[in-house]
Amino acid sequence: MSLAILATEDNWQGFDEAWTRLMGEDEPVDEVLAALGVVGTKRRMSRCMALVRTHSERLNAAGRQGDAARVLGAALRGGGAVGELAEPLVASAEAAWGTEEWWPRYCEVAGFKRGAADLRRAWMDFDDMRSYAEGAIVFHAAGWGTGQVRSVDPAAMEVEVQFQGGKRDRFPLRTAVEIFELLPESDLRAQSLRDPQAVRTRLSKEPLEILRSILLRYGGKATHVTLRNALMQIGVDGNAWSSWWRRARLAAENSEWFRVSGNAARAEVELLKRAMDPVEGLRRQLKNARDLREALSRVRDLLSAPKLEESVRAAALDVIEGLVADPRQDRGQRLGAWMLLREHKGATPPALTALLKQAAEAQAPADPGIPPPLWALFQEIPGAREQERAATLLAELYGERWLDEAAQHLPHAPAGMVAPLLDALFKGGRGDDLARHYSSLLARPLRAPFVLIALARLAEEGRIEGAFPTGVQRAQALIELAVYLQEAKKGNPLLARAHQRLTDLLTRGREPLLRKLLAEADSPALRMLRGMLQRGVDEKVDAMVTDIAMEMGPELFRSEELPFWREEKIWTTREGMARRDAELRELRERKLPANAEALAKAASYGDLSENAEWEHAIEEQRHLTGQATAIERELRQAALLENAPIPEDTVCPGTQVRYREVASGQEHTVVLLGPWDERANAISYRAPLAAGMLGKRTGERAVVELPSGPMEVEILAIETAPLETLRTPEAPQEVPAQG
Repeated sequence: MSLAILATEDNWQGFDEAWTRLMGEDEPVDEVLAALGVVGTKRRMSRCMALVRTHSERLNAAGRQGDAARVLGAALRGGGAVGELAEPLVASAEAAWGTEEWWPRYCEVAGFKRGAADLRRAWMDFDDMRSYAEGAIVFHAAGWGTGQVRSVDPAAMEVEVQFQGGKRDRFPLRTAVEIFELLPESDLRAQSLRDPQAVRTRLSKEPLEILRSILLRYGGKATHVTLRNALMQIGVDGNAWSSWWRRARLAAENSEWFRVSGNAARAEVELLKRAMDPVEGLRRQLKNARDLREALSRVRDLLSAPKLEESVRAAALDVIEGLVADPRQDRGQRLGAWMLLREHKGATPPALTALLKQAAEAQAPADPGIPPPLWALFQEIPGAREQERAATLLAELYGERWLDEAAQHLPHAPAGMVAPLLDALFKGGRGDDLARHYSSLLARPLRAPFVLIALARLAEEGRIEGAFPTGVQRAQALIELAVYLQEAKKGNPLLARAHQRLTDLLTRGREPLLRKLLAEADSPALRMLRGMLQRGVDEKVDAMVTDIAMEMGPELFRSEELPFWREEKIWTTREGMARRDAELRELRERKLPANAEALAKAASYGDLSENAEWEHAIEEQRHLTGQATAIERELRQAALLENAPIPEDTVCPGTQVRYREVASGQEHTVVLLGPWDERANAISYRAPLAAGMLGKRTGERAVVELPSGPMEVEILAIETAPLETLRTPEAPQEVPAQG
């Protein structure tokens, strides 16, 4: 075990024994120097002075005066007594390097001599300068990265360094000592500079050895953030980092020489001084997990390892079995845990069977749109893989009648169950049931996206037949779903997958489905589709519908002009546009430059801490850049309300509307402006209240959908708002919340 790790763990008996053995083995002193650095940070150098003297004497006797000086100097750096170390240090240094041409110059500049007023500082300066030799590897934390010393000019007191990125420059030796970190050959950064391909190969083939070398650099313990920073310094980030970390963490969790605590994103890894029973270590890790979700995640990763001891596998499942018995755990995670146990133990856990039977026997709701208790339970199962395996639970519950249950409640199936259920129903000759569900879901396309997409593929390939709506009607239903998914997919990986499947179904292939369905479409149908597309849809779908429409003639849409507020523009006043533009300037001219300074400052801390500042600055950079990009995109879409063709007696952006709540009789006045306008009594024309009244005339009623529920209003008066000199009403009336 490393001397540095023994010192880190305060195992002083083991430390003394290991150092004593190392003295007699004629080994390099690098390990001793690293350990003395740890001893110095712990302020325990006084207890090591006897071993320092003994080791230096043996080194001098063996003709290794330079190594003796380095050991004595490391003790001095770490707080050793100057009076005890001064004479042997100066004598050893003079014997080792006194004949070198640089010796007098370095001693003079550093003030390194007998009787020096501050021998500790003098030695540190001398030793740092002496270490700069041709071929030495240095690291610059603030930006230049790793470099190699190409030449040293003692007379001019200059050093030339060539960095990994190709930059080559000369530095005063004093400056180099201050800004660079000298790296030992064991350091991963030095190895990467000398042979980057060999390090890349080790990252792939020996992830645990790479992990070990980083941990040794940090005294045997490092967090996830520290490990990531260490690999970023050799150019490993993004997918390469994620791949290495997953393999290294799995290997460490299966090794008796490492202890891993915390989850994958906040893990801490420790190199142990003695082998640990992997089974007991795993049990402790899982029981210390924050909740069942974290324990499950770790066990899934563990079970995916190509080589796994049966004892470790059994222990992991045993702990999960104990955790899932706790009713306080999240029920969805308990369902996931039971499915994992079922997969790896070959039998359904009795507790899961009991829960499923109870749900199957419970009364179904009267509303067919609400899933029965059993299917609601299936929807709680996390993960598509577990949901897919849940399809076989129906056979356990219903026996030969399970296809009847699947056929009846198919629209309630969670995404992962859809494919196995459809396959079973199709092979079981239940095509009529599938056709019935397809027709039903075309009328309600948002109810079960994954089921509708899968049924559409079967039906449009001619594998199931039925009395389906017309091709145009089917296209309208599928495009309505595409419009919904275009917005709903944001931040939802599951719906993003449904969106991609639907887009591929509609637009790919020798004869894309959209062209097939719209082959008989007339002008009114295509105009209606154009209106749907205005709400936002995948560009491939939009382009295909546009191509089909243009093939019928460019005059197709001329007869029905869209209201100006339905155009793909963001309407606002000059004041609102100026406000949004000012927000962009604030980001570009102040916040992003300030973030760049924070990044540079965080980078200067190097690896000497967990560098939480760096992580925070990187996250802030992503946020600010994304925000600036979004504002730039919005400003490109902006149009001025001052130039808009505002119609008479029509609720639209740029108008002042007086309306009455039908239920309460209360009257309100609002001004409909853009989303960036901030005037008294003004609301965005995109807000729920305003959107529900757009296009209405005086005397007409509208049902607007507010966050608090639907509200019927009657339009009492409509005026064009004085956009240039809009005045604040003397007594602004309260407007219902817009959400």
